[in-house]
Amino acid sequence: MQPIDDTAIIKALKFGNVSAFDEMYYKYNKKLFAFSLKYLKDRAEAEDLIQKVFIIIWERRELLDENKAFERYLFKITRNEVYDVLKKRVTCEYYENYILDIQDPGMDDLERKKLIEAAYQLIDHLPERRAQIFRMSKEEGLTYKQIAEILHITENTVDTQIRHSLNFLRKEMLKLRTIILFIIH
Repeated sequence: MQPIDDTAIIKALKFGNVSAFDEMYYKYNKKLFAFSLKYLKDRAEAEDLIQKVFIIIWERRELLDENKAFERYLFKITRNEVYDVLKKRVTCEYYENYILDIQDPGMDDLERKKLIEAAYQLIDHLPERRAQIFRMSKEEGLTYKQIAEILHITENTVDTQIRHSLNFLRKEMLKLRTIILFIIH
């Protein structure tokens, strides 16, 4: 059973009481921050995530149920947001490694940074719809099915557009990598 004070705070929060929101924030933000930091290992990223969690709470305040364990609900939202951040990290890392073929142990951080910047600039040279699909997949971490539903296209179209994007980027990155390595060395 949750403490009575959470019940009263949630009731006030449901009616848009900013003081109740502040009280809830100060009661839980440190716990949620510690939980997030444990997985994200980045203070700024964890702070941003906690801000997002409390924005979600504010936006969904009218749907809160004062009879349910609020702390459990907060941690569930936080856990889902942490998963999203970690999923995007993995997606971006995979994308950068795939496009840039960064397995070269002789490549230094400056070369890597230049190539990553160039890759992101090349995306702007894709046809608008293709770039949108590519960003939704690689930067936002959406599945092909989610992208297809949002854009009202088939999953096959999403797959084709992403393959075309990757082929274009890989081909252009090989050219750029040769130029950058020539300039740096």
